[in-house]
Amino acid sequence: MAYHHIEVECQHVSKKPGSPCGDTFLCKRNIYHTTLICADGIGSGVKAHVASRMNTARLAALLQSGMSLRDAFLSVVKTMNQWRDGAKPFTAFLLVRILNDGAVTALGYEMPAPVFLGTKEAYVLEAHPLLIETGVAHEYHGRLGPGDGLVLVSDGITQAGIGRTCPMGWGIDGLEEFLRGWAGRGRPLRLVVRDILRQAQEHDGPVNGDDKTVVAVCCRQGQVVDLVTGPASDRARDMIWVHEFLGAEGLKVICGATTADIVARCAQAELEVEQKPLSYSTPPRYFIEGIDLVTEGAVTLNQVYNILGEDLEHESDQSAAADLALLLKGADRVNFMVGCAKNPANKDLVYRKQGILARETIIPLIAAKLEQMGKLVSIQYN
Repeated sequence: MAYHHIEVECQHVSKKPGSPCGDTFLCKRNIYHTTLICADGIGSGVKAHVASRMNTARLAALLQSGMSLRDAFLSVVKTMNQWRDGAKPFTAFLLVRILNDGAVTALGYEMPAPVFLGTKEAYVLEAHPLLIETGVAHEYHGRLGPGDGLVLVSDGITQAGIGRTCPMGWGIDGLEEFLRGWAGRGRPLRLVVRDILRQAQEHDGPVNGDDKTVVAVCCRQGQVVDLVTGPASDRARDMIWVHEFLGAEGLKVICGATTADIVARCAQAELEVEQKPLSYSTPPRYFIEGIDLVTEGAVTLNQVYNILGEDLEHESDQSAAADLALLLKGADRVNFMVGCAKNPANKDLVYRKQGILARETIIPLIAAKLEQMGKLVSIQYN
């Protein structure tokens, strides 16, 4: 099944310019689902900022510990119900989980409802009340197909213009009507977010209202890179993991001369070496028919780690390391297949003098950097 990526764009606007926003947003991905947390701390400024960050972190920790979405939600709701006196770090929040098949479950506590933004229509998701001691909590369900999305907002958006241009505030119905104009137009998420914020600020006029947060989500065809590096620990498994690698859906990358030789042998393909390298700072490329990029291993991977944060599109570097870094930066999901066979050469003093980290060390570092960039990363060891 093709990988559908959940693209996310978020922007905050503080009530007072220069002060921290009282809203917090967090996106967490794994191979099964994407989880979003949008939290609105009580009041504004530092106090609200601390409250929203603290409760967002708590929700994330509960989910990380293995607690279900509903149990984590109700656990924090129980605490918030005891913190409604204004002196404690009360937070309203919305917890959303989107499964790989597009199924959406959202749980909201004192927050505006999510708005579905589809290829043909836009509408507020139907709310199902949840029984809690105090406060207002709802559950929402939906499904995203390719091109469909969601819009999540804090009440600084729905209350925009209250008592002024909009006596009761812009409201979730006003946002829904506004988004109907964007349904099916395929506008980039950053423009959807920008236009919602601009409209809310127009409703507020010269006097800024509450902190404002807009999160736009879109389900689209994802760009996948499958990268294999290192021989498997059991040579008898070579044919199995090469077949698995070649049968995966993404762009194909091989890092390592020995790995390339194994893939070529198992695929009964020719392995060629670049005769006139375009870069003298990176080892030459290799070529195997049907593989998008084949590079040397340890040196190239270390260079990739060092340049992942650079703006490579405006550089003249034509090395294999630059090519691989561009592929990884353009991916939504990166699947690493890491062979666990020991390579004594990686422990050679020559490598250590240059600070070249072994495969088992550099791959997790690259993965962590990719996750910080919003990529979904999986690592499979063979």
